[in-house]
Amino acid sequence: MTERRLPDPGLSGLSGPSPSGSPAVPRTLVTLSSGDFWGFEGRPVDVQVDVAERATPSFSIVGLPGKSTRESRDRIRTAIHNSGFRFPRARILVNLAPACREKHGVGFDLPVALGILIASRQVLAGAGGDGLGARLGRSGFLGELGLHGEVRPVRGALLIADRLKEQGVRDYVVARKNAREVAFLEDIVVYPVAHLRDAVTALAGELPPHPRHETPLTRVLPTDFDDLDFLDVRGQEATKRGCLVAAAGHHNILLNGPPGVGKTMLARRIPGILPPLTVTEAMEVLRVRSVLEGDGSLELPTRRPFRSPHHTVSYAGLVGGGNNPRPGEVTRAHRGVLFLDEFAEFSRRVLDALREPLEAESITVGRSSGSATFPAGVLLVAAMNPCPCGYLGHPRRVCTCTPRLVQSYRGRISGPLTDRLDVFLQVAAPESCQILGAPRPGELDSVSMAELVASARRQQSRRWGEGGTNGQVSLRRLLHREVVDVKALETLRRYADKLSLSARGFARVLRVARTLADLEEQEMAGDRHVLEALQFRHSLERS
Repeated sequence: MTERRLPDPGLSGLSGPSPSGSPAVPRTLVTLSSGDFWGFEGRPVDVQVDVAERATPSFSIVGLPGKSTRESRDRIRTAIHNSGFRFPRARILVNLAPACREKHGVGFDLPVALGILIASRQVLAGAGGDGLGARLGRSGFLGELGLHGEVRPVRGALLIADRLKEQGVRDYVVARKNAREVAFLEDIVVYPVAHLRDAVTALAGELPPHPRHETPLTRVLPTDFDDLDFLDVRGQEATKRGCLVAAAGHHNILLNGPPGVGKTMLARRIPGILPPLTVTEAMEVLRVRSVLEGDGSLELPTRRPFRSPHHTVSYAGLVGGGNNPRPGEVTRAHRGVLFLDEFAEFSRRVLDALREPLEAESITVGRSSGSATFPAGVLLVAAMNPCPCGYLGHPRRVCTCTPRLVQSYRGRISGPLTDRLDVFLQVAAPESCQILGAPRPGELDSVSMAELVASARRQQSRRWGEGGTNGQVSLRRLLHREVVDVKALETLRRYADKLSLSARGFARVLRVARTLADLEEQEMAGDRHVLEALQFRHSLERS
C-alpha cells in the first residue's frame, strides 16, 4: 500500500480547494495490493480507496468491477459495522486499477474494507512499527467478507499470490482456509485471518504468521485407489504388461474388448502403480485445485489425479470454457490419469479437442475477451467395445452388428486422434477357470508393477531431467542421445512402410521401445524392444 500525506499533522491523503473557492475538503487516498485471476493466470490489481470528508455521502466502485464485485458494497458496509468499526459518512470512491479490464471475484472485499478503515483514520498505517502497517507497499490482501465480518476463502488464492510475488509482494493477509495453500510459496510470509478484526491486528503487528512448510511431501495421503490391486484382474497378464508399459513411459493407451472383461478394472488400477508426485508436480496440481476448489482448505497432493468423465460430457466440460474460462476435465487430470470409458460414445467434436493437449500438454481456450491457457499433461487411458453390441470376436457370444455398422462405430474416433495413442491392447474374455482359480506364481500385482514403474521413471529422469518421460520426449532428443540400437532403427525403418506409419507413429514406436528397455534396465533399446513396440502399434493400426 502507498499513501499520500495530508498537510495536516498525522493525516494521510490530499486536500484541494473546491471550484467555488470554499474551504478544502479533507480527503485521504489509500492503495492496497490485491488481485484476481483469468483462466489459469493471476492478475495483480491495485485497490485505491479515496475518502472525501464533509462531502455528500456515497460509496462507489469503479474500474470495471464484475457483478460479484459490484454487489460487495452493502456487504462491506455491514461487515465494518458488525466488526465494531464506524462506516464513514463521506464520499468513498474505490478504483480497481488497471481500469481497462473487468475484475472478477469477491477477493477485493478485504482490501476495500481495510482501505476504508485506514483512510478514515480508524486504523493507523504507515507510521512505523513492526506491523504490516509499516510495510504496506509490499503487502497483499485477499478475502471475501461475510456480514458478521468473517473472512471467507476465495478461489485462485495461490495463483494470485504467486503473481503478486513477482511484483515484490512478500507479506499476505488471506482467509485462514487459504493460508495453507499460499504458504507453500517460497520466500513469503502469510498471515491467516478469520475476521476483519484479525486483519486489523495483523496491520498492528500483533498477529503471528502461518508456519512455513519445510517438508511438504513427507505425509502421503490415502486415496480411493490404495485397495485396488492388479492381482484382482484375472486372466489378463498380457494386458497387464501393456498397462505397465503405458505407466512406465507415460504412453497413451486404448483398451479394446467386449463388455465385462475387466477394461474398467484395469484402468482404475493404473493410478496405483504411478510414482507419487514430485514437489514441482504437486504445486502444479495444487494450482489447478486452487482455481476449482480454493474456497476450502487444501493440502499439497501427493497422489496423482484420476478423472473419469461420463461420455455425455460437453466440449467445455472436457477442455474448459465459459465467459471467465474455467478448467475442464483434461486440466483436472493434469499430472494424472484421464480415463475415458466408452470411448466411441463420446462426441467426435469432444474427442478431437484432445489432439492439442495430448501433443502439447496444454490447451488454449479462446474467447472474445481474451484467451486462457490451461495445463493438460495427462496420461490418457481409453476403453471401448469392438462394435456397438460389444461382442465382435467374442469366443462364446454372437455379434449382431453388420460390417457397415462396425465401420461407422469405429469411425467415430478420428485418425489424427488414433495416431496419438501409443499402446493398443485387445482385452480378451477370460475363461471361467481363470476367474475362479487361485493366482499363479509370477502373476503381475500392483506392488511389483509399481516398483518396475518407479525404476523405469528414475532412469528417464536421469536421462531427460526431473519429471521427464519417454512419452513426452522429442524424436530429435531421442535420436541425439543414441539410446536406440542402430539395428533396431533399421528394423523400424523396414516395418514403417509396411505398416504405413506416420512420422508421429514412427516416433511413438521408438518411445515405447525405449520404455521397454528401461523396464529391463537396458542402456540401449534393441531389436526385440522395437518389435514388441511395433506389435502394440500394429494392433492399433489394424483396429
